[in-house]
Amino acid sequence: MHWESTGKTVAGLGNPVGTALDRLYNPYSMAIDSPNTFYVADYGNHRIQKFTIGNLIGTTVAGQPNAVFGSTANDLNLPASILLDSSGNLYVSDSGNHRVQLFSNGSTSGTTVAGTGKK
Repeated sequence: MHWESTGKTVAGLGNPVGTALDRLYNPYSMAIDSPNTFYVADYGNHRIQKFTIGNLIGTTVAGQPNAVFGSTANDLNLPASILLDSSGNLYVSDSGNHRVQLFSNGSTSGTTVAGTGKK
């Protein structure tokens, strides 16, 4: 029996060079919101990207679109894991800032719900 596997790119263009919204640099985890929407922790670009099925260009929903990292409520630094709750709130394990940030549904500013943000 011969199995042939072919993959299909559903987010990003497969090239991490650059910080455009169609790039992912070390995507760590993802969460699914609906059959047509999912979120990706774009670890190397310090942001969370939202994608709809069929669209390779994402929307930045947490962190900075230009991949600048920081430690304010609007910034992320190496986001590793994400979780969506039933209300559409986004929880982000902000590993470089040693905290967990809650981004209420539709908000671009997070609230620290765990950790101190300091080493």
